[in-house]
Amino acid sequence: MTDSAASRARSKGPLWRPEYPSLVRTQTGFWARATLLATLGALVLSACTIPTPEAPTPSAPVVLELEPEATAPRDVEVAPEPEPADPLQVRIDEALLGMELRQKLAGLMVVTIAGMNPEVHQAFLDEIPAAGFLLERGNLNADVYTIRDFIGALQERSDFPLVMAVDQEGNPVARIPGDQFPGARVLGSGDLETTAAAFLARQQLVDQAGANVNFGVVADVSLGSGAYIHSRSFSTDPAVAAEHVAVAAGVEVDEVAQTLKHFPGHGLVFADTHRVVPSSEITLEQWRTTHALPFVAGIAAGAELVMTGHIRVPSVSKDPATLSDDWVAILRNELGFDGVIITDDLRMLKASGEEQYQDEADLAVAALVAGNDLILLAVDPGRDPSYETYTLMLDAMERAVLDGAVSEDQVDASLRRVLTLRSVLGTP
Repeated sequence: MTDSAASRARSKGPLWRPEYPSLVRTQTGFWARATLLATLGALVLSACTIPTPEAPTPSAPVVLELEPEATAPRDVEVAPEPEPADPLQVRIDEALLGMELRQKLAGLMVVTIAGMNPEVHQAFLDEIPAAGFLLERGNLNADVYTIRDFIGALQERSDFPLVMAVDQEGNPVARIPGDQFPGARVLGSGDLETTAAAFLARQQLVDQAGANVNFGVVADVSLGSGAYIHSRSFSTDPAVAAEHVAVAAGVEVDEVAQTLKHFPGHGLVFADTHRVVPSSEITLEQWRTTHALPFVAGIAAGAELVMTGHIRVPSVSKDPATLSDDWVAILRNELGFDGVIITDDLRMLKASGEEQYQDEADLAVAALVAGNDLILLAVDPGRDPSYETYTLMLDAMERAVLDGAVSEDQVDASLRRVLTLRSVLGTP
């Protein structure tokens, strides 16, 4: 081996084996190829002991959050749109705000003033702005056109239509002339279509005369021919009476309101409540299944008013129904009546002769405390030509509120019902 060859051999390091002379070549290109093949072979042979390296898994990229992560929107309770204000109730609210207590209480009174002179009636209203008038024979002593003119003159200066009420039941109680239609006693023995036709014609007559509230539907179940109310009642059978009351009360003539009377039922007694305060020994449960039925039917048919009667039922109340908060509560809560409750004429209680009913002012307060909305009392102008009775009633009612016997909130609630009724009543 030449010196140069030995030197190259030493430079190969430990892999060089000089004892393999056959691998020695002097040509440079051959050596290079041999060296490459040897290296590849060694790698193949060593694959069984040296694991094959794997490509590294790239790590997830780093993201810089420049803004806070958006969160899912929370469920936000959106307040419902408010109900649009009822224009009528807004008007009533404004009316109440402009009233003194005395004026509010006057608005719960229905009075009688004699004659057909509208100036006399208006002079009274200027002093005591009552809800309206009960028209008696002396106010209706003319043809329907003259009556209409009289009523029309009264309505001209009222913000809300005045209550112009009339007892127009049909024979034997018919105040407006020209009512030739059958009354309840006859109608109750016939078909319902005849009852509907008669009460439609009757309501139209009331409207024609300019009146707007009819105390016309007798919902009393008669005890028989000996009972005072018998000639004015549809039937002695509660179910039959209820059917006819529903038809009569369901007759609709625009701007004329219907009234059921005499709650809880004049048919509970034989006697005349114009003379005494009669009592019935019926139980409340018995009443519910008998004398209550026509009132339930009439309320369901849409009657706007219910008149309380001067009847005692000791199992329910020691007081006559007109002065009984128990009966008013039953009417409101059990029968569901939300209209106007009006008393029967309170002077009838005075006529009974019972000592506790001799002061009209006290009666007015008791009726108000009981929960009636309208206090009806007819004054006899022969005994009280100046109508001072109404001033005394109003004084006593005002004192009752100021003393806490009745709340002004209750007065407001009654007046709201009355003004709501008055707003839909007709005027000539």
